[in-house]
Amino acid sequence: MAMITETALPQAEEIIARIVELQPWLRDQQMIAEQQRRIPEETIERLSEAGVFSLSKPKRYGGADFTTREMLDIYRALGSGCGATAWVVWATAGGNMWSNAFADEIVAPVYESPWVGNRTFAVGGTSRHMSGTATKVDGGWMVKGAWPFATGSIHASHGYLAVFYDETDDSKVGMVLIPKDQLVARNDWDAMGLTATGSQTMATDGELFVPDERFGFPAKLATRTAELISQGLGPRRGGLPRSIVSSTGVALGMADQAMEVFLSSIGRRSVPYSPYARQVDAPVAHHIVGRAAMQIRAAGRLADAAVAEFDRLDVENRDPNADEILQFHTDAAYIWNECATAIETLLRASGASAISKRMPLQLIARNCRAGSLHAANNVDTWMENLGRSMVGVTAGPSSMSVLERRS
Repeated sequence: MAMITETALPQAEEIIARIVELQPWLRDQQMIAEQQRRIPEETIERLSEAGVFSLSKPKRYGGADFTTREMLDIYRALGSGCGATAWVVWATAGGNMWSNAFADEIVAPVYESPWVGNRTFAVGGTSRHMSGTATKVDGGWMVKGAWPFATGSIHASHGYLAVFYDETDDSKVGMVLIPKDQLVARNDWDAMGLTATGSQTMATDGELFVPDERFGFPAKLATRTAELISQGLGPRRGGLPRSIVSSTGVALGMADQAMEVFLSSIGRRSVPYSPYARQVDAPVAHHIVGRAAMQIRAAGRLADAAVAEFDRLDVENRDPNADEILQFHTDAAYIWNECATAIETLLRASGASAISKRMPLQLIARNCRAGSLHAANNVDTWMENLGRSMVGVTAGPSSMSVLERRS
């Protein structure tokens, strides 16, 4: 395994500065990306040159080792350029955690070979209808299935795909590492928001043999991750909750862009059927801007608080406990919902012209609301979970990501 020195690792400040330079390009391309239902290849190339995809590469193979603060700031800068692009970078960085479940000789070629863009994608594990199945055979497993919402699959070379290997026990789930050229891309992603993420379904063509060394178990992932952390070669502690909290930077970046777009035209827009020839003179517009600004500010402050908690965990050298994980998830869902609501407030105040697809505000609104509807960000689910915990009501076992299983 190639060892990486600290001086060789990319610096967050440099990457953020390059992203800021790219923001005008990203904004110009975001509607083109939606039409193509994928991030354009030139955008991927520019992001790769800027070092952005170091986020989706393990530290031990030259990837970034950023703090939660740095990750959130990077995603916020990307989201302010193109929310769908930021979502792809975030999703592929999070799925990359599964590299720790496999031996170095298996994953090293995936990450050390020359590549432009994200090298892997990960999908499935919360339920059977989003995962495949696996049957044990000599030397490996026979795998089949279809995996929807495969964000990052367009530009990757390999996929981490969840499979259930027991017909009746939902705790029996693992991940298989499969070259993308052994899978079928269905090109079926056509959503109302985050369309440009290209989150198509990936499937097998019948059954596919996967050798034992390419089958990873959650318990192995946890053990191997702990070993790598102790050696200084692993990710920072926090796992999926850290990834979820850092994803709020995507929502905050989209909210930043929406506010900038709204303010850039308020002096030119009139308010029909009112005394105001310019919207900037209307008191109701002042109220709307102030309310949306405070929603975004409050969401950002909550994100700051969650980041500070991860800083504390880093100092204490421990992973979050169950109560802290619950609060992190709820914080993230709340932030996503507040950002989406603030953007929608600005959209409603922009009049009928804003619904034209050539206008960016409607796209930003759809992208942020779509992100808020992701299972990990559903504010109603997490409000219930938090409230149930606070009043001491015990519920049955909950569905969880394969990253959180210990079978």
